[in-house]
Amino acid sequence: MEQKKIGEFIAAQRKEKQMTQKQLGEALGISDKAISKWECGKGLPDISIMVPLCELLEINVNELLSGEHLTEDAYSRKAEENMMNLIQESENQKKENIRGNILRTVTWVMGNLLILFMLIMTSASQTNFPITFYFDMPSLIAMLFYLYLTLFFTGHTKNFRNAFSFLRRRKPESIEEAQKAIIAVSLAMKSLITAGAFCTLFFSIYLLWLTTNSMDLSTFTANMAITLIPFLYGVIGAAILMPVKGCLENKIL
Repeated sequence: MEQKKIGEFIAAQRKEKQMTQKQLGEALGISDKAISKWECGKGLPDISIMVPLCELLEINVNELLSGEHLTEDAYSRKAEENMMNLIQESENQKKENIRGNILRTVTWVMGNLLILFMLIMTSASQTNFPITFYFDMPSLIAMLFYLYLTLFFTGHTKNFRNAFSFLRRRKPESIEEAQKAIIAVSLAMKSLITAGAFCTLFFSIYLLWLTTNSMDLSTFTANMAITLIPFLYGVIGAAILMPVKGCLENKIL
């Protein structure tokens, strides 16, 4: 499809209706930046928005995808052509999604192996003396890395960044985009708590192993408390993100 031609057609129809980009965006529940992107030929309206957009501009979807008004003779021919273009774009999108999923899977597996290796090496370095606050930094790094991997693997990295962008000033281009941002924040909260719980469990098991291998029992209670710090990190992180999620739900949706 000729995005530039479609964009120019949208702009012409909007101006004919004496509407600004902001007015059209508000009528569709999206930002004026999204309208500008379409009219500059840098993107196409989402399928869920096409029908409402056509109703506002008083055109049909076939004309929208053709980027021009159609005569009765050209209508059927263009309809078939537009359908083939949509099918082709759908196939290309599927291929991109498959490649992206493979990349995310490989990255997720390698990342988790790296986290496990880091935790094992950290534990090994403590074999000759009790667990101390030395565990704090590796745990924090591991948790943040796990958070990144989770967002990347699920395809929510951009949505997570958008969540904070929406809070500042940028409006979402669609309700669906706002919902994805909320899902990304919720996923991040769960990931932090899960990662914190995993680190705490790992260090607790290691501490018990040290205890059975002549560790000084007088330091056991203090060190057991220290092993809870990663879980505390996760809870604090989730608590920080909770207001972000609430603001998105209240102000955007």
